[in-house]
Amino acid sequence: MKTKVIVVLILLVFTIACQRKTMTFEEVYPGNLSDVTKIEIRHGGGELKTVIDQMVIEKWLTEIKDISFIPKKNHEKIKGYLYAVNLYEGETLTFSFTTTEINDNYEVNEALIQKLEELFVDN
Repeated sequence: MKTKVIVVLILLVFTIACQRKTMTFEEVYPGNLSDVTKIEIRHGGGELKTVIDQMVIEKWLTEIKDISFIPKKNHEKIKGYLYAVNLYEGETLTFSFTTTEINDNYEVNEALIQKLEELFVDN
């Protein structure tokens, strides 16, 4: 009986841990978005742009912080991307994502892709 209870508890914990909820960009980011000092954005064709203007960074992060991301249903790796992004606090890389996935667990949506396109083209 005791073994069955332990097995049920382990399965319950595993099930809860595996369930992911929809999260905003601000929730997915591992730190405080106001601490980001540099954004590197690479187009899938190879061109790299670096944004260090704090006003541009703050405006862009404010525009995307509430964008929601849903958990991926298909966890197969997708090759290629339209944009790959690195966020830095000082010289420390704090977060990376692409237009195919965020945090290995969330799908990127069209709203974020549009904001990435604007950031890339305008800077």
